[in-house]
Amino acid sequence: MKANTLLNRCNSAAQVPVEFCRKVVAGVVELKDRLIKQYEAALPGQSLLINRAVEEAEELAWETSFPHLFLPDLVELRIAQLAPAYALARAA
Repeated sequence: MKANTLLNRCNSAAQVPVEFCRKVVAGVVELKDRLIKQYEAALPGQSLLINRAVEEAEELAWETSFPHLFLPDLVELRIAQLAPAYALARAA
């Protein structure tokens, strides 16, 4: 997701100062990068699955008041949901 879109979403949803939103957006971007690296180390060769799961989880996380808190659990859940489909696709 683009930083400007996230910044606008944060500010309009929570009606908080722009500087706070910038910090939240930066934190989520950093967290997202760390989660991708963590899951790529744990699941080598699954970059497409991981990136898709992280993007979808981020969308859901921004629907909450605390996206940085919900993102890790949403990523874990989405990877668990997508992994069987990817395993079947690779076996076919």
